[in-house]
Amino acid sequence: MIKRFFHYFNWVSKQAHCLAKHLIGSVVLIGCFCSFPGFGQQAEFPDTAILIENVNIFDGKKDAIKANYHVLIVNQLIKKISDKKIPYQGDALKINGQGFTLMPGLIESHGHLAIVDSLPNLKHHYDWVDIGVRQAAMAKSWLLDGFTTIRDVGGPTMGLKRSIDAGIVPGPRIYPSGAFISQTSGHGDMRERSDRHPYLDGAIDETMQRLGYYYIADGVPQVLAATRNNLRNGATQIKIMAGGGNGSEFDPIDSLQFRPEEIKAIVNAAKDWDTYVTAHVFYPDQINRFIDAGGMSIEHAPAIDELTMKKVVNKGVFVAMQMNGLSKELRDSPFNPPYAKAGIIEIQNDSKNFVKLVKKYRPKMVFATDALGDIDTQMKQRRFELYERARIFGNFETLKSATSVGGELMQLTNRRNPYKLGKLGVVEEGAYADLLIVAGNPLADISLLGANKQWHDAQPPESIDTIKVIIKDGQIIKSRLRNGHAND
Repeated sequence: MIKRFFHYFNWVSKQAHCLAKHLIGSVVLIGCFCSFPGFGQQAEFPDTAILIENVNIFDGKKDAIKANYHVLIVNQLIKKISDKKIPYQGDALKINGQGFTLMPGLIESHGHLAIVDSLPNLKHHYDWVDIGVRQAAMAKSWLLDGFTTIRDVGGPTMGLKRSIDAGIVPGPRIYPSGAFISQTSGHGDMRERSDRHPYLDGAIDETMQRLGYYYIADGVPQVLAATRNNLRNGATQIKIMAGGGNGSEFDPIDSLQFRPEEIKAIVNAAKDWDTYVTAHVFYPDQINRFIDAGGMSIEHAPAIDELTMKKVVNKGVFVAMQMNGLSKELRDSPFNPPYAKAGIIEIQNDSKNFVKLVKKYRPKMVFATDALGDIDTQMKQRRFELYERARIFGNFETLKSATSVGGELMQLTNRRNPYKLGKLGVVEEGAYADLLIVAGNPLADISLLGANKQWHDAQPPESIDTIKVIIKDGQIIKSRLRNGHAND
Protein backbone atom coordinates (compact mmCIF):
# COMPACT_ATOMS: atom_id res chain seq x y z
CA MET A 1 0.00 0.00 0.00
CA ILE A 2 2.80 2.41 0.91
CA LYS A 3 4.58 1.65 -2.37
CA ARG A 4 1.38 2.28 -4.32
CA PHE A 5 0.82 5.57 -2.48
CA PHE A 6 4.27 6.86 -3.34
CA HIS A 7 3.85 5.71 -6.94
CA TYR A 8 0.54 7.59 -7.18
CA PHE A 9 2.12 10.67 -5.58
CA ASN A 10 4.95 10.62 -8.11
CA TRP A 11 2.44 10.18 -10.94
CA VAL A 12 0.41 13.23 -9.84
CA SER A 13 3.57 15.28 -9.40
CA LYS A 14 4.73 14.48 -12.93
CA GLN A 15 1.36 15.46 -14.40
CA ALA A 16 1.39 18.77 -12.54
CA HIS A 17 4.97 19.47 -13.61
CA CYS A 18 4.19 18.71 -17.25
CA LEU A 19 1.05 20.85 -17.23
CA ALA A 20 2.88 23.74 -15.62
CA LYS A 21 5.50 23.64 -18.36
CA HIS A 22 2.72 23.67 -20.96
CA LEU A 23 1.16 26.77 -19.47
CA ILE A 24 4.45 28.64 -19.45
CA GLY A 25 4.60 28.79 -23.26
CA SER A 26 6.90 27.35 -25.88
CA VAL A 27 8.49 24.20 -24.54
CA VAL A 28 9.91 20.85 -25.45
CA LEU A 29 8.64 18.05 -23.22
CA ILE A 30 9.98 14.55 -22.76
CA GLY A 31 8.04 12.00 -20.76
CA CYS A 32 4.77 13.70 -19.83
CA PHE A 33 1.74 11.60 -18.96
CA CYS A 34 3.86 8.53 -18.30
CA SER A 35 2.10 5.21 -17.99
CA PHE A 36 4.79 3.62 -15.77
CA PRO A 37 4.52 0.16 -17.31
CA GLY A 38 6.77 -1.34 -14.66
CA PHE A 39 4.34 -0.65 -11.80
CA GLY A 40 1.19 -2.71 -11.99
CA GLN A 41 -1.78 -2.11 -14.26
CA GLN A 42 -2.57 1.26 -15.79
CA ALA A 43 -6.20 0.98 -14.68
CA GLU A 44 -5.09 1.47 -11.07
CA PHE A 45 -4.35 5.13 -11.83
CA PRO A 46 -6.49 7.93 -13.25
CA ASP A 47 -6.92 8.18 -17.00
CA THR A 48 -4.90 10.88 -18.72
CA ALA A 49 -6.70 12.74 -21.48
CA ILE A 50 -5.78 15.28 -24.12
CA LEU A 51 -8.50 17.09 -26.05
CA ILE A 52 -7.27 18.58 -29.32
CA GLU A 53 -9.69 21.09 -30.81
CA ASN A 54 -9.86 22.93 -34.11
CA VAL A 55 -7.53 20.89 -36.29
CA ASN A 56 -7.55 19.73 -39.88
CA ILE A 57 -6.78 16.02 -40.23
CA PHE A 58 -4.61 14.07 -42.64
CA ASP A 59 -5.43 10.49 -41.68
CA GLY A 60 -2.43 8.80 -43.37
CA LYS A 61 -4.60 6.95 -45.89
CA LYS A 62 -6.45 9.43 -48.11
CA ASP A 63 -5.13 12.27 -50.24
CA ALA A 64 -7.37 14.73 -48.44
CA ILE A 65 -7.60 17.03 -45.46
CA LYS A 66 -10.67 16.91 -43.23
CA ALA A 67 -11.31 20.42 -41.90
CA ASN A 68 -12.40 21.57 -38.45
CA TYR A 69 -12.18 18.42 -36.36
CA HIS A 70 -11.70 17.59 -32.71
CA VAL A 71 -9.79 14.62 -31.29
CA LEU A 72 -9.90 13.08 -27.82
CA ILE A 73 -6.95 11.04 -26.60
CA VAL A 74 -7.37 8.87 -23.51
CA ASN A 75 -4.21 7.26 -22.18
CA GLN A 76 -2.33 5.81 -25.18
CA LEU A 77 -5.11 5.72 -27.77
CA ILE A 78 -7.29 7.97 -29.87
CA LYS A 79 -10.69 7.67 -28.20
CA LYS A 80 -12.90 9.84 -30.40
CA ILE A 81 -12.73 11.94 -33.59
CA SER A 82 -15.58 14.29 -34.41
CA ASP A 83 -16.48 17.35 -36.43
CA LYS A 84 -18.44 18.49 -33.37
CA LYS A 85 -17.16 19.53 -29.96
CA ILE A 86 -16.33 16.50 -27.82
CA PRO A 87 -17.65 16.56 -24.24
CA TYR A 88 -15.37 14.90 -21.71
CA GLN A 89 -16.33 14.43 -18.08
CA GLY A 90 -12.85 13.96 -16.65
CA ASP A 91 -9.85 16.26 -16.49
CA ALA A 92 -8.27 16.83 -19.89
CA LEU A 93 -5.46 18.96 -21.19
CA LYS A 94 -6.90 21.05 -24.01
CA ILE A 95 -4.88 21.95 -27.06
CA ASN A 96 -6.17 24.58 -29.45
CA GLY A 97 -4.93 23.31 -32.78
CA GLN A 98 -5.43 26.74 -34.38
CA GLY A 99 -6.50 25.22 -37.68
CA PHE A 100 -3.18 23.42 -38.12
CA THR A 101 -2.89 19.88 -39.53
CA LEU A 102 -3.08 16.84 -37.26
CA MET A 103 -1.41 13.82 -38.84
CA PRO A 104 0.11 10.49 -37.81
CA GLY A 105 3.62 10.39 -36.45
CA LEU A 106 6.11 9.36 -39.12
CA ILE A 107 7.43 5.81 -39.49
CA GLU A 108 10.96 5.03 -40.67
CA SER A 109 11.05 1.48 -42.04
CA HIS A 110 14.78 1.11 -42.72
CA GLY A 111 16.69 2.64 -39.83
CA HIS A 112 20.07 1.96 -38.23
CA LEU A 113 20.02 3.65 -34.84
CA ALA A 114 23.15 1.84 -33.66
CA ILE A 115 25.30 2.67 -36.70
CA VAL A 116 26.33 5.97 -35.17
CA ASP A 117 29.55 6.36 -37.16
CA SER A 118 31.29 4.80 -40.12
CA LEU A 119 31.65 1.03 -39.86
CA PRO A 120 35.48 1.13 -39.64
CA ASN A 121 35.27 3.67 -36.81
CA LEU A 122 32.70 1.56 -34.98
CA LYS A 123 34.97 -1.43 -35.26
CA HIS A 124 38.18 0.23 -34.10
CA HIS A 125 37.14 3.02 -31.72
CA TYR A 126 33.84 2.15 -30.02
CA ASP A 127 32.72 -0.01 -27.14
CA TRP A 128 29.22 -0.79 -25.86
CA VAL A 129 29.02 2.38 -23.76
CA ASP A 130 29.97 4.61 -26.71
CA ILE A 131 27.36 2.94 -28.88
CA GLY A 132 24.66 2.98 -26.21
CA VAL A 133 25.02 6.66 -25.34
CA ARG A 134 25.17 7.77 -28.96
CA GLN A 135 22.25 5.68 -30.15
CA ALA A 136 20.15 7.06 -27.28
CA ALA A 137 20.91 10.58 -28.51
CA MET A 138 20.20 9.40 -32.05
CA ALA A 139 16.79 8.07 -31.03
CA LYS A 140 15.84 11.39 -29.46
CA SER A 141 16.81 13.27 -32.64
CA TRP A 142 14.57 11.02 -34.75
CA LEU A 143 11.68 11.53 -32.36
CA LEU A 144 12.04 15.31 -32.40
CA ASP A 145 11.96 15.21 -36.21
CA GLY A 146 8.48 13.69 -35.94
CA PHE A 147 9.37 9.99 -36.30
CA THR A 148 7.45 8.13 -33.62
CA THR A 149 8.27 4.61 -34.91
CA ILE A 150 11.43 3.08 -36.41
CA ARG A 151 11.94 -0.39 -37.79
CA ASP A 152 15.63 -0.94 -37.14
CA VAL A 153 17.10 -3.35 -39.66
CA GLY A 154 20.48 -4.15 -38.24
CA GLY A 155 22.36 -3.46 -35.04
CA PRO A 156 22.26 -3.80 -31.26
CA THR A 157 19.13 -1.79 -30.45
CA MET A 158 17.18 -4.16 -28.18
CA GLY A 159 18.46 -2.50 -25.01
CA LEU A 160 17.65 0.93 -26.41
CA LYS A 161 14.12 -0.22 -27.17
CA ARG A 162 13.68 -1.53 -23.63
CA SER A 163 14.95 1.76 -22.17
CA ILE A 164 12.62 3.82 -24.35
CA ASP A 165 9.62 1.64 -23.53
CA ALA A 166 10.43 1.95 -19.82
CA GLY A 167 10.54 5.75 -20.06
CA ILE A 168 14.23 5.98 -19.19
CA VAL A 169 15.27 7.75 -22.41
CA PRO A 170 13.13 9.45 -25.09
CA GLY A 171 12.82 7.94 -28.52
CA PRO A 172 10.52 6.37 -31.09
CA ARG A 173 8.92 2.98 -30.81
CA ILE A 174 11.51 0.51 -32.10
CA TYR A 175 10.92 -2.69 -34.03
CA PRO A 176 14.42 -4.21 -33.73
CA SER A 177 15.88 -6.86 -36.03
CA GLY A 178 19.00 -7.38 -33.95
CA ALA A 179 22.16 -8.50 -35.67
CA PHE A 180 21.69 -8.89 -39.40
CA ILE A 181 22.50 -12.38 -40.63
CA SER A 182 25.05 -12.82 -43.41
CA GLN A 183 26.84 -15.67 -45.07
CA THR A 184 30.61 -15.75 -45.16
CA SER A 185 31.63 -13.26 -47.89
CA GLY A 186 28.15 -11.70 -47.74
CA HIS A 187 27.08 -8.08 -47.45
CA GLY A 188 27.16 -8.37 -43.67
CA ASP A 189 30.64 -9.87 -43.49
CA MET A 190 32.46 -6.70 -42.46
CA ARG A 191 35.83 -8.23 -41.75
CA GLU A 192 38.90 -6.62 -43.17
CA ARG A 193 41.03 -8.76 -45.46
CA SER A 194 43.44 -9.83 -42.74
CA ASP A 195 40.76 -10.53 -40.12
CA ARG A 196 40.30 -14.14 -39.14
CA HIS A 197 37.04 -15.94 -39.80
CA PRO A 198 35.03 -16.32 -36.56
CA TYR A 199 34.62 -20.07 -37.11
CA LEU A 200 37.20 -21.28 -39.62
CA ASP A 201 40.14 -19.58 -37.93
CA GLY A 202 38.93 -19.66 -34.36
CA ALA A 203 38.51 -15.88 -33.98
CA ILE A 204 35.66 -16.23 -31.51
CA ASP A 205 36.06 -12.61 -30.40
CA GLU A 206 35.36 -10.99 -33.80
CA THR A 207 34.65 -7.35 -32.91
CA MET A 208 31.52 -6.38 -34.86
CA GLN A 209 29.88 -9.72 -34.20
CA ARG A 210 30.63 -9.37 -30.49
CA LEU A 211 29.13 -5.86 -30.48
CA GLY A 212 25.93 -7.25 -31.97
CA TYR A 213 25.94 -5.82 -35.48
CA TYR A 214 25.92 -9.08 -37.45
CA TYR A 215 26.16 -12.83 -37.39
CA ILE A 216 28.21 -14.70 -39.98
CA ALA A 217 26.36 -17.97 -40.49
CA ASP A 218 26.71 -20.74 -43.08
CA GLY A 219 24.51 -23.78 -43.49
CA VAL A 220 21.12 -24.56 -41.99
CA PRO A 221 22.28 -25.23 -38.39
CA GLN A 222 24.16 -21.93 -38.14
CA VAL A 223 21.45 -19.77 -39.72
CA LEU A 224 18.88 -21.37 -37.42
CA ALA A 225 21.04 -20.59 -34.40
CA ALA A 226 21.53 -16.96 -35.51
CA THR A 227 17.81 -16.49 -36.17
CA ARG A 228 16.77 -18.03 -32.88
CA ASN A 229 19.33 -16.03 -30.93
CA ASN A 230 18.00 -12.78 -32.39
CA LEU A 231 14.45 -13.80 -31.50
CA ARG A 232 15.57 -14.77 -28.01
CA ASN A 233 17.11 -11.32 -27.59
CA GLY A 234 13.92 -9.52 -28.58
CA ALA A 235 13.94 -9.16 -32.37
CA THR A 236 10.49 -8.40 -33.75
CA GLN A 237 11.54 -9.52 -37.24
CA ILE A 238 14.68 -10.97 -38.82
CA LYS A 239 16.96 -9.21 -41.31
CA ILE A 240 19.23 -11.16 -43.66
CA MET A 241 21.63 -10.25 -46.43
CA ALA A 242 20.48 -12.08 -49.57
CA GLY A 243 22.61 -10.17 -52.08
CA GLY A 244 25.73 -8.05 -52.45
CA GLY A 245 26.03 -4.41 -51.48
CA ASN A 246 28.11 -1.27 -51.73
CA GLY A 247 28.92 -1.00 -48.04
CA SER A 248 30.90 -4.23 -47.98
CA GLU A 249 34.22 -4.55 -49.73
CA PHE A 250 34.55 -8.17 -50.79
CA ASP A 251 31.16 -9.24 -52.22
CA PRO A 252 30.03 -8.30 -55.75
CA ILE A 253 26.73 -6.42 -55.69
CA ASP A 254 25.15 -8.91 -58.10
CA SER A 255 26.12 -11.98 -56.03
CA LEU A 256 23.42 -14.33 -54.80
CA GLN A 257 23.75 -14.86 -51.07
CA PHE A 258 22.41 -17.73 -48.96
CA ARG A 259 21.25 -20.95 -50.58
CA PRO A 260 17.47 -21.46 -50.92
CA GLU A 261 17.49 -24.05 -48.13
CA GLU A 262 19.23 -21.60 -45.79
CA ILE A 263 16.68 -18.86 -46.51
CA LYS A 264 13.78 -21.28 -46.05
CA ALA A 265 15.20 -22.37 -42.72
CA ILE A 266 15.39 -18.74 -41.55
CA VAL A 267 11.86 -17.97 -42.78
CA ASN A 268 10.43 -21.06 -41.09
CA ALA A 269 12.19 -20.30 -37.81
CA ALA A 270 10.73 -16.79 -37.88
CA LYS A 271 7.28 -18.19 -38.69
CA ASP A 272 7.59 -20.47 -35.68
CA TRP A 273 7.69 -17.26 -33.65
CA ASP A 274 4.83 -15.76 -35.72
CA THR A 275 6.88 -13.10 -37.43
CA TYR A 276 8.63 -12.50 -40.76
CA VAL A 277 11.98 -12.04 -42.50
CA THR A 278 13.21 -9.10 -44.54
CA ALA A 279 16.24 -9.12 -46.83
CA HIS A 280 18.79 -6.82 -48.39
CA VAL A 281 18.50 -7.39 -52.16
CA PHE A 282 19.25 -5.48 -55.36
CA TYR A 283 18.68 -7.72 -58.39
CA PRO A 284 15.79 -9.88 -59.66
CA ASP A 285 17.45 -13.24 -59.00
CA GLN A 286 18.19 -12.20 -55.42
CA ILE A 287 14.61 -10.98 -54.93
CA ASN A 288 13.04 -14.08 -56.45
CA ARG A 289 15.12 -16.50 -54.42
CA PHE A 290 14.12 -14.69 -51.24
CA ILE A 291 10.39 -14.25 -51.81
CA ASP A 292 10.07 -17.77 -53.26
CA ALA A 293 11.33 -18.94 -49.86
CA GLY A 294 8.60 -16.96 -48.10
CA GLY A 295 10.17 -13.56 -47.50
CA MET A 296 7.61 -10.77 -47.04
CA SER A 297 9.70 -7.59 -47.12
CA ILE A 298 12.57 -6.54 -49.36
CA GLU A 299 15.09 -3.83 -48.63
CA HIS A 300 16.19 -1.71 -51.61
CA ALA A 301 15.50 -3.87 -54.73
CA PRO A 302 16.20 -0.99 -57.15
CA ALA A 303 17.16 -3.20 -60.13
CA ILE A 304 13.90 -5.16 -59.98
CA ASP A 305 12.42 -6.17 -63.35
CA GLU A 306 8.78 -6.20 -64.44
CA LEU A 307 8.07 -9.89 -63.88
CA THR A 308 9.54 -9.76 -60.41
CA MET A 309 7.62 -6.59 -59.57
CA LYS A 310 4.39 -8.36 -60.54
CA LYS A 311 5.29 -11.22 -58.21
CA VAL A 312 6.07 -8.79 -55.38
CA VAL A 313 2.66 -7.15 -55.77
CA ASN A 314 0.78 -10.45 -56.09
CA LYS A 315 2.39 -11.82 -52.93
CA GLY A 316 1.83 -8.61 -50.96
CA VAL A 317 5.55 -8.14 -50.32
CA PHE A 318 6.60 -4.77 -48.86
CA VAL A 319 9.32 -2.71 -50.55
CA ALA A 320 11.66 -0.50 -48.48
CA MET A 321 13.72 1.43 -51.02
CA GLN A 322 15.55 4.62 -50.10
CA MET A 323 15.25 7.00 -53.04
CA ASN A 324 18.42 8.82 -52.00
CA GLY A 325 20.17 5.65 -53.19
CA LEU A 326 19.39 6.53 -56.81
CA SER A 327 20.32 10.20 -56.49
CA LYS A 328 23.13 12.18 -58.03
CA GLU A 329 23.91 13.36 -54.51
CA LEU A 330 24.81 9.82 -53.44
CA ARG A 331 26.84 9.16 -56.58
CA ASP A 332 28.87 12.33 -56.06
CA SER A 333 29.16 12.10 -52.29
CA PRO A 334 32.65 12.84 -50.93
CA PHE A 335 32.00 10.34 -48.14
CA ASN A 336 31.81 7.23 -50.33
CA PRO A 337 34.66 4.80 -49.59
CA PRO A 338 36.82 4.13 -52.66
CA TYR A 339 35.54 0.57 -53.12
CA ALA A 340 31.88 1.74 -53.15
CA LYS A 341 32.00 4.32 -55.95
CA ALA A 342 31.98 1.86 -58.86
CA GLY A 343 29.22 -0.18 -57.26
CA ILE A 344 27.01 2.87 -56.78
CA ILE A 345 27.37 3.80 -60.44
CA GLU A 346 26.69 0.20 -61.49
CA ILE A 347 23.54 -0.19 -59.43
CA GLN A 348 22.19 3.20 -60.47
CA ASN A 349 22.72 2.31 -64.13
CA ASP A 350 20.90 -0.99 -63.57
CA SER A 351 17.96 0.68 -61.79
CA LYS A 352 16.61 3.03 -64.42
CA ASN A 353 13.21 1.27 -64.55
CA PHE A 354 12.54 1.26 -60.81
CA VAL A 355 10.46 4.43 -60.59
CA LYS A 356 8.44 3.54 -63.69
CA LEU A 357 7.65 0.07 -62.31
CA VAL A 358 6.63 1.44 -58.91
CA LYS A 359 4.28 3.95 -60.50
CA LYS A 360 2.80 1.29 -62.79
CA TYR A 361 2.29 -1.55 -60.28
CA ARG A 362 2.04 0.37 -56.98
CA PRO A 363 3.66 -2.10 -54.55
CA LYS A 364 3.41 -1.63 -50.80
CA MET A 365 6.16 0.96 -50.58
CA VAL A 366 7.32 2.13 -47.17
CA PHE A 367 9.43 5.13 -46.23
CA ALA A 368 13.10 4.18 -45.92
CA THR A 369 16.17 6.30 -45.32
CA ASP A 370 18.98 3.79 -44.68
CA ALA A 371 20.82 6.56 -42.86
CA LEU A 372 24.20 5.74 -41.33
CA GLY A 373 26.50 7.92 -39.28
CA ASP A 374 26.29 10.52 -36.54
CA ILE A 375 23.23 12.57 -35.61
CA ASP A 376 23.78 15.41 -38.10
CA THR A 377 24.53 12.96 -40.91
CA GLN A 378 21.37 10.94 -40.30
CA MET A 379 19.23 14.08 -39.91
CA LYS A 380 20.47 15.48 -43.22
CA GLN A 381 19.85 12.18 -44.99
CA ARG A 382 16.30 11.68 -43.70
CA ARG A 383 15.33 15.25 -44.58
CA PHE A 384 16.79 14.84 -48.06
CA GLU A 385 14.92 11.53 -48.40
CA LEU A 386 11.62 13.29 -47.69
CA TYR A 387 12.40 15.82 -50.42
CA GLU A 388 13.69 13.34 -53.00
CA ARG A 389 10.85 10.90 -52.48
CA ALA A 390 8.24 13.64 -52.78
CA ARG A 391 9.94 14.99 -55.90
CA ILE A 392 9.63 11.57 -57.53
CA PHE A 393 6.35 10.19 -56.19
CA GLY A 394 4.54 13.27 -54.87
CA ASN A 395 3.75 14.46 -51.37
CA PHE A 396 0.80 12.16 -50.72
CA GLU A 397 2.55 8.93 -51.71
CA THR A 398 5.54 9.96 -49.62
CA LEU A 399 3.40 10.70 -46.57
CA LYS A 400 1.35 7.54 -47.01
CA SER A 401 4.53 5.45 -47.18
CA ALA A 402 5.72 7.10 -43.96
CA THR A 403 2.42 6.61 -42.13
CA SER A 404 -0.29 4.06 -42.95
CA VAL A 405 1.78 1.74 -45.16
CA GLY A 406 4.57 1.72 -42.60
CA GLY A 407 2.02 0.91 -39.92
CA GLU A 408 0.75 -2.00 -41.99
CA LEU A 409 4.30 -3.35 -42.26
CA MET A 410 4.71 -3.22 -38.48
CA GLN A 411 1.63 -5.44 -38.13
CA LEU A 412 3.47 -8.26 -39.94
CA THR A 413 5.15 -8.98 -36.62
CA ASN A 414 1.85 -10.51 -35.43
CA ARG A 415 2.28 -11.89 -31.89
CA ARG A 416 5.82 -10.54 -31.72
CA ASN A 417 4.39 -7.03 -32.08
CA PRO A 418 5.34 -5.18 -28.89
CA TYR A 419 2.63 -2.56 -29.49
CA LYS A 420 -0.64 -4.45 -29.77
CA LEU A 421 -3.20 -2.01 -28.37
CA GLY A 422 -3.84 -0.10 -31.60
CA LYS A 423 -2.76 0.66 -35.14
CA LEU A 424 0.21 2.83 -36.03
CA GLY A 425 0.44 5.34 -38.85
CA VAL A 426 -3.21 6.41 -38.97
CA VAL A 427 -5.50 8.96 -37.35
CA GLU A 428 -8.56 6.91 -36.47
CA GLU A 429 -10.42 5.88 -33.37
CA GLY A 430 -8.65 3.08 -31.52
CA ALA A 431 -5.25 3.85 -33.05
CA TYR A 432 -2.22 4.74 -31.00
CA ALA A 433 -1.98 8.44 -30.22
CA ASP A 434 1.28 8.96 -32.11
CA LEU A 435 0.53 12.31 -33.69
CA LEU A 436 1.98 15.52 -35.08
CA ILE A 437 0.43 18.96 -35.30
CA VAL A 438 1.95 20.80 -38.25
CA ALA A 439 1.60 24.51 -39.08
CA GLY A 440 0.22 24.24 -42.59
CA ASN A 441 -0.71 21.45 -44.97
CA PRO A 442 2.09 18.91 -45.56
CA LEU A 443 0.15 17.45 -48.50
CA ALA A 444 0.78 20.76 -50.23
CA ASP A 445 4.23 21.51 -48.78
CA ILE A 446 6.45 18.62 -47.68
CA SER A 447 9.08 21.05 -46.36
CA LEU A 448 6.81 21.60 -43.35
CA LEU A 449 8.17 18.24 -42.14
CA GLY A 450 11.78 19.25 -42.74
CA ALA A 451 12.22 18.08 -46.35
CA ASN A 452 15.38 19.61 -47.80
CA LYS A 453 16.63 19.44 -51.39
CA GLN A 454 20.20 19.61 -50.10
CA TRP A 455 21.90 16.63 -48.55
CA HIS A 456 25.64 16.69 -47.90
CA ASP A 457 25.85 20.45 -48.44
CA ALA A 458 22.92 21.22 -46.15
CA GLN A 459 23.45 23.48 -43.16
CA PRO A 460 23.65 21.76 -39.76
CA PRO A 461 20.07 20.67 -39.04
CA GLU A 462 17.95 22.69 -36.66
CA SER A 463 14.63 22.03 -34.99
CA ILE A 464 11.69 21.88 -37.40
CA ASP A 465 9.64 24.85 -36.19
CA THR A 466 6.62 23.98 -38.31
CA ILE A 467 6.14 20.75 -36.35
CA LYS A 468 4.36 22.42 -33.45
CA VAL A 469 3.37 19.39 -31.38
CA ILE A 470 4.67 15.83 -31.16
CA ILE A 471 2.62 13.25 -29.26
CA LYS A 472 3.79 9.68 -28.78
CA ASP A 473 1.82 7.03 -26.92
CA GLY A 474 -0.57 9.70 -25.66
CA GLN A 475 2.28 11.71 -24.13
CA ILE A 476 3.22 15.21 -25.26
CA ILE A 477 6.86 15.12 -26.32
CA LYS A 478 7.13 18.60 -27.82
CA SER A 479 4.88 21.66 -27.85
CA ARG A 480 5.57 24.92 -29.63
CA LEU A 481 2.03 26.28 -29.49
CA ARG A 482 2.15 29.52 -27.54
CA ASN A 483 -0.95 30.03 -25.42
CA GLY A 484 -2.36 26.95 -27.08
CA HIS A 485 -3.13 25.04 -23.90
CA ALA A 486 -5.62 25.52 -21.13
CA ASN A 487 -6.50 23.41 -18.14
CA ASP A 488 -10.15 22.46 -18.35
